[in-house]
Amino acid sequence: MPELDDHARSEHDDRISSALSGLYAQAPVALPLPYETVRRRGAGRRRRRRAAVLGVAAVVCAVGLGVALPGRQQGAVVPATTWPAPVPAPALPPPPSASATPSRAVAGYVDLTAHTVRVESGTTTLRTLPATAGRPDFPTPTGVMKVAEKHASLHVSSSGPRLEPSGEGEYDLTLLWCVRLVAEDGRWAFVCGMQWYGSDTFGHQNRTAGAVGLSTEDARWFFDQVQVGDPVSVVDPGSGHAG
Repeated sequence: MPELDDHARSEHDDRISSALSGLYAQAPVALPLPYETVRRRGAGRRRRRRAAVLGVAAVVCAVGLGVALPGRQQGAVVPATTWPAPVPAPALPPPPSASATPSRAVAGYVDLTAHTVRVESGTTTLRTLPATAGRPDFPTPTGVMKVAEKHASLHVSSSGPRLEPSGEGEYDLTLLWCVRLVAEDGRWAFVCGMQWYGSDTFGHQNRTAGAVGLSTEDARWFFDQVQVGDPVSVVDPGSGHAG
């Protein structure tokens, strides 16, 4: 390329400067963005950076706790602690029935010679009651009997249910607190409250036609003590019948 003189070189530089100025003038000028747009864009960038930081922190915590992330193969994973299942408390026994009463062995002894009725529980005498029983012509049957029936109130008569197997005369009575005793051979006798006799009879004489009589209060007590099936021995030592 031939050397340019100073005049030609000056013209060449002017043409280049003019061309560059034209290109600069034709370039688009960026308009300044509004303030709200700039603020929203900055807030969005801050949220994205915060979410990225929290995601990294969550990954670090999960790895530290030994929890495997889905889709990632970690090292040895420490299993989470498994607590043993609670042991159920043992079932409590059902409460005792309100109607249940402690059982006890009760036995009765009727002494026709001593004119008494004695009630025992085991080797303990609970009470000895003054009584009256059958006269010599209508003796009370002796032997081992059992309580067969209990009647808080009992109507007897000479023409209906009888008080004694072989009673005498006409009668129609309502007796209180009656206990019927029956022997294995079918012989029977009643123990009842006989309020028409007094203290000069109970414990002193036998005046009935075969039944065993007690005062109303003593008959109630005897009624409450014995149960169906309890044994009652009727003895008469004075006549040689020991029961």
